[in-house]
Amino acid sequence: MKLRDFGIHEGISEVIATTISSTGKPNAAPIGIISDGKMYAIIYPNTHTYSNIKATKKLVANIVSDALLFVLSALGDLDEKEFYTVDEMPALRYADAWVLFECEKDGQDDTLIHLHPTKGKILRKRVRAINRGTNAVIEATIHATRYLATKDEKYLEWIAHYEEIVKKCGGAREKEAMKKLKEFLRGRYEES
Repeated sequence: MKLRDFGIHEGISEVIATTISSTGKPNAAPIGIISDGKMYAIIYPNTHTYSNIKATKKLVANIVSDALLFVLSALGDLDEKEFYTVDEMPALRYADAWVLFECEKDGQDDTLIHLHPTKGKILRKRVRAINRGTNAVIEATIHATRYLATKDEKYLEWIAHYEEIVKKCGGAREKEAMKKLKEFLRGRYEES
């Protein structure tokens, strides 16, 4: 299986990982799949994704180009109707492709998860130019999750920078995604 056929290239490829708990509850969360001769991801132990991987030793990498779906999966739980089942694992209905990975914890670093692809499917072949607005939403979402973990104000400044790019370059879906991200952060910021 050539992962580049699925949109996963050398470097860090941002995907939405879907996993399932030991009780059968699906979960979706953005992760970066790192490819530098090996395939791995850094998954933090205090997350549903980590717990689910620990229980099943699997994850599905969903290749998605919808910025709003990245925001919604990063900041909350997706409705169960957003998922369907592939080999007893959840996948996203609106993914362009998916790859099922067997997961193996690193012997020395608990956050490092080695990924071994077992199968995949391309659902939609799309020709799409790079949209700076989409990329800005993805970066802002990553910074939002880091802000929530660290409360470091620099992430809020960076999110504001990316918001300007979305205003200038994004389409309606990217602008809606940034609006949801800002609303979520505003609620969290005011709780602090």
